[in-house]
Amino acid sequence: MRHPLDLNTAIDWIPAGQRHGFDDLVFWHDKGSVPFAARAAQIDTIVLGPHAGARFPAELRPFVAGGLTRRKQYDFSDAITAPLGRAWAAADPHVVFIESPHARVALDPNRAPPRDPQADLRAFFERLQRQRAGESVSFSGIDAIRPVTFSGEAVLVSPRDEAQWAALTGALASVRALGHDAYRSACDQVIGAVLQARAPDAPLVVVGLHDTMNTKMRADGALVIERPTADRLPTLVNFGNRGDALGNALAEPLTLPGAALRRIADAWSQAFGISASARPDAISLNRPYPGGYEVSHYGALLARRGQPGVGAYQVEFLREALLGPRATAHLQQPGGDWPAVDAAHLAGIVSALVEAGRLLRA
Repeated sequence: MRHPLDLNTAIDWIPAGQRHGFDDLVFWHDKGSVPFAARAAQIDTIVLGPHAGARFPAELRPFVAGGLTRRKQYDFSDAITAPLGRAWAAADPHVVFIESPHARVALDPNRAPPRDPQADLRAFFERLQRQRAGESVSFSGIDAIRPVTFSGEAVLVSPRDEAQWAALTGALASVRALGHDAYRSACDQVIGAVLQARAPDAPLVVVGLHDTMNTKMRADGALVIERPTADRLPTLVNFGNRGDALGNALAEPLTLPGAALRRIADAWSQAFGISASARPDAISLNRPYPGGYEVSHYGALLARRGQPGVGAYQVEFLREALLGPRATAHLQQPGGDWPAVDAAHLAGIVSALVEAGRLLRA
C-alpha cells in the first residue's frame, strides 16, 4: 500500500482521453445559475490562465522522466492562478476566467503554436546538451513544448530512436487536441461572445494571469536559489503591455495604451494598500516580463477593431505574494510535496482585485 505522504509527492495525472468542454474551463459569477450568454454583456475583464493547469495528461506517462515529484511538477506551472482566477471571477460579475487544463509540457498556450513540434523538440534537446556542456544557448522560439523545468529538472526523456520519437510525437498530437486546442477554443468563444454582447464604446481588457517565484529549485526540492537581479519580480506584481518601464511604446505596438496600464497600476496600488514609498519595490511595468504570446495575440486582435478602451496586458504576480508566508516557508524546505492553498490569504488577494476593478470602473 502506498504511504499517505506519497499521495502528495506523486505526479498529478489527468486520465487518458479526458476531454474538456466550455463549462469545464470557463468560470464566471453565479455560474450554475446564470448561463454565460446572459452574463457576457457585463464582462469587461477576460482573464486567461494559460499556465493554470499543472496536471500531466496520462498519454505522456511513458515519456516523463523518473524522479519527478509533485513539487517539481507544480513549480513548472502557475498552479495557484487556477484557484485565484476562479475566485476572482466568482467574486466580480464583470470578470470571466478561462483555465488551461494541461501543464505546459503538453503544449504551452503562451507560446506561438509550433509549425513542426518534433523539429522544435529535437532542437531543444540538442541545445540542452550543449548547455549542459557549458555553452550558453537560447531556447527562444523552440520552447512551446519544454522538456525541462526552469530549474533544469528533466520532465520529458529524450527519445532514443525514431520509433520513440514517433510515439512521443503522436502522444503530443493527441493531447494537444484534448488540452491546448480546447482551451484556445474556449478563449475564442468567450472573447467572441463578449465582443458581440458589449456596447461598442464599452471598455474591455484581456488579462494574461501568471505568477513566478524569485527563487529556483535546489536538487533536494527546496526553492531557495535566488534568480539573477534582472529576472527578479517586484514584491507584488509586474504588468506587461510590450512596452518600456513606463508602459510607453518601444519598437513594437503596445497591447494596451501606456496611460491605461499606468491607471491600472494606480488602482492596484490603492486596492492593495501600497504606499507611495513602497510602490517602486511592489509594482513594475514590463520589468522583467513585457508580456508573452497571448497578450500580443489578443492585443492585436482587439486593436484591429479600432475601438477605444480595449486591449490586453499581462499580470505576473510574485508567487510568494499569492502563496502567503506559511506556504512559501514550506517550499523553502527540502521535499517533494506542494502545500495546500491558503484560502484565507487568497481571499484577501481576491478582495483587493475586486476593489481594483471597482476603482477602475468608477
